[in-house]
This record gives sequence, structure tokens and C-alpha cells, in this order.
Amino acid sequence: MENKERLSVGEWFENLWYHYKWLIIFGGLIALLLVMSLTQCIATKDPDVNILHVGPMYISPESGEQLKSSIASLSDDYNGDGNKRVDLLDITVVASSDEVSAGDMLGYDQASNALQRFQTEIRAGDSVIYLLDKRYFDMCMAEKLLTPLSEILDDADIPSKTVEGYGIYVSELDAFDLAGLSDVPDTAILCIRRSPDKDEVKYPGRTMDIWNGNRKTFINLVKYTAENGN
Repeated sequence: MENKERLSVGEWFENLWYHYKWLIIFGGLIALLLVMSLTQCIATKDPDVNILHVGPMYISPESGEQLKSSIASLSDDYNGDGNKRVDLLDITVVASSDEVSAGDMLGYDQASNALQRFQTEIRAGDSVIYLLDKRYFDMCMAEKLLTPLSEILDDADIPSKTVEGYGIYVSELDAFDLAGLSDVPDTAILCIRRSPDKDEVKYPGRTMDIWNGNRKTFINLVKYTAENGN
């Protein structure tokens, strides 16, 4: 019987690579993606506050981070994970689809996509506190998606000037001077979505605990005074 020649460790790996090179590469990529996904999941913290901004002005990444930091300073660790995190969804809408000039397909597509993102967010998204251009505030009002200020604020805390009793122009608040918030258009309307117990369709990201945390931050925004910082 002929003895098979014994391969050294180096030769064994070389033989393995020669026959299974692409399988090894593919398996390695899959393993790398799994590790990256797992790491990202571990590092990601659930937000305590979810804000939606819809308007004609783009909020730069720097301003967005400042805005989130300012909002976090008026918030608490509502979900108890040891972090105060604010999520911001910024949808820039320069014009509505019916205002775009004829033949401007790019402008029409951008306006349509922005409107679609807005409608998806207010129906199925996680955002609770809204900063809206008047057009989009009116859309939320038409669908009865907002909470009256009288249901979440004491009479003494409701500003004398409101938008239909459901919103406040952000420029009317002392908090408008806070970093990041001052970069939002002064015509943006601060309002809050109705509570999830009034929704017919229930979503995992919408719970009364989450809504109540956002409600507390909304109240702090309205009551903020520059003199004492809260």
C-alpha cells in the first residue's frame, strides 16, 4: 500500500486556499458583516426624545447636533438606559409639488419624495415632537394628529399667542435662543403628536411611556426661560 505524503501546515493551508478560496472569502465577508451589525446594535441606544422638522431650511449636521444637545439638556433619561439621546429627522421641503414650475421634473420628484416621507413619518414613524412649516402643520390639523396645548400645559404656561391652540411659533419661545434651535426657521411651529392611545393602528415604537417622556420635554421647551435656564 502506497503511503500518502504528509503535508506540512503551510502546504495544508495552501491546498485549502487553492480549492476553497472564494468560499473562504465569502464566508469571511459574511462574518465581518455580522460582527459589524452586532457591534452597531450594542452601541445604539434607544432615543428618549424623537423630533421631526419639516420646512424649507436644511438643518446642517453641525446645527442638528447642537439642536439635539440643547433638547437633551431639557430632557431626562426617560427609558432608563443611562443615556439621554435625542433623535432628529429633518425633511427639507423647498416647495410643494403643485408649486414646481412645469418641466422641472427634478424639483417635482424632490417635492413629492419629501411629502411622502412626511406622510409616512406622521402615520407610522416614531417622531412625537414636531417643528413644522405652516403647510405641514395644517395637514396634521386636518387629520387631527396633534394634541391641544390645553391638554398638556397649565393655563398659566400657555403662551398668549398660539397657532389654533395646537402649536406655538418657535420664535415666540425663550428656547429659540438655544444653540441649534435658533437655526430652525422662526416660522416653524412647535407642536406635539397626539398620544398613541388615540391611534387606531398600534406601532411598537409608539407607547405611552415614550410619548409621556416627549411630553415632558415639550413642556420644558415651552416653559424654558433664559434667566434660570429651565
